[in-house]
Amino acid sequence: MTATTELKVGVAGAGRVGSVHIENVIETSGLELVAVCTVVQSEIDMVSKIAPSTTKIFKDFDEFISRAFDLLIICTPTKFHKEHVEKALKTGKHVFCEKPLGPDAKTAWEIYDIALQYSTQKVACGFPRRFADVFQEAAARVKRGDIGKIMSVRSQSVDPYEPSEFFTNYIKNSGGIFVDMNIHDIDVCLYLMGGDETPVTAYATGTANMFPQFAEFGDVDDAFGLVTFESGKVMALYGNRDSMQGHHASAEIAGTKGRITANGSPRLLDLLITDPSGSKTLGAKSHMDLFREAFKKEIRDMRDWILYKKEVAFNLKDAAKAVSIASALMDSLHKGEAVKVLY
Repeated sequence: MTATTELKVGVAGAGRVGSVHIENVIETSGLELVAVCTVVQSEIDMVSKIAPSTTKIFKDFDEFISRAFDLLIICTPTKFHKEHVEKALKTGKHVFCEKPLGPDAKTAWEIYDIALQYSTQKVACGFPRRFADVFQEAAARVKRGDIGKIMSVRSQSVDPYEPSEFFTNYIKNSGGIFVDMNIHDIDVCLYLMGGDETPVTAYATGTANMFPQFAEFGDVDDAFGLVTFESGKVMALYGNRDSMQGHHASAEIAGTKGRITANGSPRLLDLLITDPSGSKTLGAKSHMDLFREAFKKEIRDMRDWILYKKEVAFNLKDAAKAVSIASALMDSLHKGEAVKVLY
């Protein structure tokens, strides 16, 4: 790491989430965007427009990773995560890797084991819900025992209906609803449980009524998952890709002394509108509408974790565990029966 209190940052991948991180790095004090790696011309054009003139753009990852910077943010396709994490660590860099940690449970745990070999370097997997105020407050209340012993956690992700060819092609290569979408719910449930929980079995079911073509590649547009743990706790998950009211992410934690519902009402603003048609709220159009500030906070916390040893919500073991659970749920969905979670 450089001797100054500013971190030099490189970003690999400048697509949908990569562009978000690039903008956040540019806008965050204490961070300097020095390098970006992408082979996509539209992404190169975008970076050239918004990045400082001193930012270098590379098409070759090996040339890019050999440059002098402190923190690598990985936004490349999941199949490259292990290679990119390992090369970054070998060149002395800290690593922030977008979810999922790996394309399958075996690879995710290999990445986790590799990270353990570099004790002086920080390695994180990005799950923005851990950095949203509502979920951080819920986790703090669970930790101090406000609702007693935790019995179960439930989380859902509901995304807007998007009947486009682009969306169908994206889903075809996404790895499945539990790996691509509900892994956010899996991770936030692990976070809200507040401990190192060991998953045992997973069962999943779902339908593809709005997008029947999803069934052709073993996926669904409406999904339900149930996961059991050694401790007796239960995790319940719901994923939906055809919401007409917009995006809604929420969670509920049930304890022996009460329960906490986080983000229970599907609204963008705390605004109730009453007119001749009745009462309504404004819904979030996308995941980013609800979690834009959380994306910014996770990058600030990554900075402060490296520079100032701040206590943060990142948990690489949970990130690997989330891939194990998501993979087991997809396996169960395909088999139509409960399966063991490989852990």
